[in-house]
Amino acid sequence: MDFEILLDAILGERQIFHIIECPICGFEEIYYEHHVTKRLIGRACSCCNFVQRFEK
Repeated sequence: MDFEILLDAILGERQIFHIIECPICGFEEIYYEHHVTKRLIGRACSCCNFVQRFEK
């Protein structure tokens, strides 16, 4: 599955909030916020294929 499709399915509409170094692989771990409400909604690393949605 394409990683962007996975992000769309789990996080929905989003924009980048912050980028840090992934503690697992050293690549970019990206924190996302909702594009309208600006609430933090999740984080993801495309190298690890990891996506986490924060509770509402």
